[in-house]
Amino acid sequence: MRHLRAVCAIADHGSISKAAVALKTSQPSLAAQLRRIESMFGSPLFERGRAGATPTPLGDWVLARSRSLLPAFEELRRDGMRYAGRKLVRAGCISTHLAVHIVKALRELMPDAEIDMRTEEAMDVLPTLLRAQRLELATLADYPDRVLVPPSGVGYAAVAAEPIFVGLARTHPLADREEVELGDLADEQWCLPVMMEVGHRDHFTEACEKAGFVPAIGCEVTVSVAVDLIAAGRCVGMFQATSRGYPGLVIRPLAGTPLSFRHLVGWTEAGPVAPHIRKLVATVRQDYWAKAGQSPVYRGWLRRYGPLPQP
Repeated sequence: MRHLRAVCAIADHGSISKAAVALKTSQPSLAAQLRRIESMFGSPLFERGRAGATPTPLGDWVLARSRSLLPAFEELRRDGMRYAGRKLVRAGCISTHLAVHIVKALRELMPDAEIDMRTEEAMDVLPTLLRAQRLELATLADYPDRVLVPPSGVGYAAVAAEPIFVGLARTHPLADREEVELGDLADEQWCLPVMMEVGHRDHFTEACEKAGFVPAIGCEVTVSVAVDLIAAGRCVGMFQATSRGYPGLVIRPLAGTPLSFRHLVGWTEAGPVAPHIRKLVATVRQDYWAKAGQSPVYRGWLRRYGPLPQP
C-alpha cells in the first residue's frame, strides 16, 4: 500500500520532488522507491523530463487500480481501529474557516484520539456520510429558508450565523464603496465555486432575482483560480465575511445583507464525539468569534450592525 501511495502522489503532484514533500520524505528516497516499484513491474511507470513525471500506459493502468484499492484499504484500517476500541474521529469539512477551529477543539477535548480529516468542495455528501457512520464529525452550512434537518442517528448544532460578502478587483468602480448594492452587480460575470452545494446556489440565485436580475455565471472554478480572475477584473464572487482579503481584490459587504448562512457542526450520536459535543461546540463558537474580529471588513460591519441573530 505504501508503494501505491507513492505512485499516486507522484502522479498527483507531477514530479518526484513535489511528491516527496507531500509524503514527508526525501527526493532521493522516493526516487529509489520508485525504481524498486518499476523493477517489480518490469517496466517504467513514469516518463521523467523537464516537464516533470508523466505516467506511461503501464503507469496509467497501475494508477487506475491504485485509486480504487487505497480508499478500500483505508476503510478497512479505520474499521479495524474502531473494532479494537481505539478512538478514531473522521471529520469531514467544507471549505469554510470553521475547519481550523474544529481540529483545535478536537485536539484539546480528545487528545488520545486519532483525527482523520477530509475536505469537500460542497457539503451535500456530508450528511449522508454521517448517517452511514463513515464520518464521526462534519462542518456543515445551511441558508435562510433552507434549514438542514439531521438524519436519524445524527445531531446538528449551530455555531454562528454569518453574512456573505462580495469580492471585487481593486480597480473595480465599486471597490471604494463601504457597501455594495447587489443590484449594482447585475451586469457582472459571477465566479462560483466549482462544487457549489444546492442550498448555496439556490440562495444566491433567489437573492439576485429579488434584486432584479438573473446572475450571469462566467466560470465555476476553485478558490485560488477565482481569486486570480477577480483580481484581474474578469468577474466578481462571493466570500466569507471572515476572509482577511487577497492580493489584488477587495471584499465588501452587500447592503441589506441579502446573502447569509449558518455554520453548523454535525456528529454521529453513537460515535466518540457525542459525549464531548457541548464543550466542542462552545469552544468552536468562542474561537470563531475571536477570529472574526481579526477580519477588518467584518469587524467594521459588526461595529455598524452587530452580529446577525445567532442560534
